[in-house]
Amino acid sequence: MRYRTGWIVLLLVAILTPLGIIAAGGAWGEWGSDGVKERAGFVPRGMHAEAGGRERPLQGYTVPVLERGPFGKGLGTVIAALLGAGITATGTIALMRIAKHGDVS
Repeated sequence: MRYRTGWIVLLLVAILTPLGIIAAGGAWGEWGSDGVKERAGFVPRGMHAEAGGRERPLQGYTVPVLERGPFGKGLGTVIAALLGAGITATGTIALMRIAKHGDVS
């Protein structure tokens, strides 16, 4: 119950993530190597290695099965946001417990 407001805010932000799809110019930081070079003047070494063309889960914030439906792109973005937020929250809670108690249990 202590974190109820925080979870509600996190859920609302995740639900609003599809607004980034319709934003002019796209989301900040969603650039490929060319976009980074244009803004920074160079491409970091690690980014060259990452651009190997391998398949990534939820690539482009889409869920392939849902992509053909009427809400495919928006729903995929919400799912990606909820997964990312959930993984981040779980890791943060685990680290807080370890810091407080010295173990995860």
